[in-house]
Amino acid sequence: MEVAMRDAASKRRPRCSIVIPVHNRAALTAQCLGLLPADNDVEIIVVDDASSDWTGTLLRAHRGRVRVVTHSRNEGFARGCNDGAAIANGEFLVFLNNDTLPRTGWLEALVAHADANPRAAVVGAKLLFPNNTIQHAGVVVCQDGYPRHLYAGFPANHPAVSRSRRFQIVTAACMLVRRSVFVAAGGFDASYINGFEDVDLCLRLGADGHEVHYCADAIVEHLESVSPGRHARDRHNVDLYRSRWMGRVVPDDLGYYIADGLLRVRYEGHYPFGIEASPELAVVGLDPKSCGMDAALRDRGREVADLLRENVKLRAELGRRSPDSEVLSYDRLRRRLAELIAESVPERASILVASKGDGALLRAGNRTAAHFPQGPGGVYSGYHPADSDSAIRHLGELRGGGARYLVVPETMRWWLDHYQGLADHLASSAVVVGQRAGVGLVYELSGAVESSPAVPAAAALRPPISVKPTETVLP
Repeated sequence: MEVAMRDAASKRRPRCSIVIPVHNRAALTAQCLGLLPADNDVEIIVVDDASSDWTGTLLRAHRGRVRVVTHSRNEGFARGCNDGAAIANGEFLVFLNNDTLPRTGWLEALVAHADANPRAAVVGAKLLFPNNTIQHAGVVVCQDGYPRHLYAGFPANHPAVSRSRRFQIVTAACMLVRRSVFVAAGGFDASYINGFEDVDLCLRLGADGHEVHYCADAIVEHLESVSPGRHARDRHNVDLYRSRWMGRVVPDDLGYYIADGLLRVRYEGHYPFGIEASPELAVVGLDPKSCGMDAALRDRGREVADLLRENVKLRAELGRRSPDSEVLSYDRLRRRLAELIAESVPERASILVASKGDGALLRAGNRTAAHFPQGPGGVYSGYHPADSDSAIRHLGELRGGGARYLVVPETMRWWLDHYQGLADHLASSAVVVGQRAGVGLVYELSGAVESSPAVPAAAALRPPISVKPTETVLP
């Protein structure tokens, strides 16, 4: 009798189905899988989105523990999650990025919060950068109508991020969703490409009367956005968000600042009234156009934030290519890159450095160095080019402004695979004058760089998840 009961319990429906979409980065996936629970209340589904590295070997090593859906071509985040959800058996779907390190008790906290709040269709986790600062503690809609992570960069134990509460949006890097609600909503909208899928889903569910919550007790470390091409379609996604939601969403960021005691309004009975902001939150009353120091501080803050992400990318790119690889320290890469530039580029030349905002990579001796891509004033633009045509046009503009060399550090070599048109363009219009394995390469930009015509965005369609994908049975 006891054995029969135990066998029946082992076959019962799991409460949680953890769905992990992956595209390469097998070492990250292995690390993540090693931190996940192994019990009858949890099933793990990995959607291999046409990986070309040793992801297949890794998943075969986990056969029996992990269910697998395999895509023959890269379908993107939304379709990967939807296909994983379509074979799931759990009451709750837990979408989890493979570049995460879940901490003890994270899943129990998500489930407990969902059980205690039956109107919550979605529950998000507290996500931390590797330096123990906040990456995600809920997403707010700002006064300009765009969603942003609340309190990004705050200490992990700050009171403002240490209590669970409602939001309009949470991130799908770690997100629990009631399976019945997810299916009824049609899943993630694949019209978005690796960005804004979670924003759109949360807003759609909110419009249907469901609640979205943040659980401060579910803690996960997140190596944010280390996948090549992660930001390649940012402009497309922003345009789609704007066309669907701008004017419909209600800005709510100021409400959180006031509720958390970081922003106060002082009324004196007549205007002007007073506004007080915590220095942790904002600088009030300074016009960036007239205050050079304020602009410098903001630029420096952006560089520090981007440097953190660049360090994370380096760890993923160089330190985790295989289980036996040796981590190449970032300082060592910087020094070797500076040596490569000194060997390849004459003094007083103007160079561009492909980067994600790390100002230290611009230390090139007696040479003028700037970010590629860049915004006004030479500051890092904050996002990668949308496609090869955009990258070529931008390079042409900077080439016309005097740039003579392009430096591609090892951490950005994936550009030459992802932006194939840019790689072909450089092969025909530039000359490699310096190259060192594990460090990077240097192009001399010769001749005029012609712009390419814009490529129109594909029409946005929202497919349902009615067709159940085929689960891969690993040998």
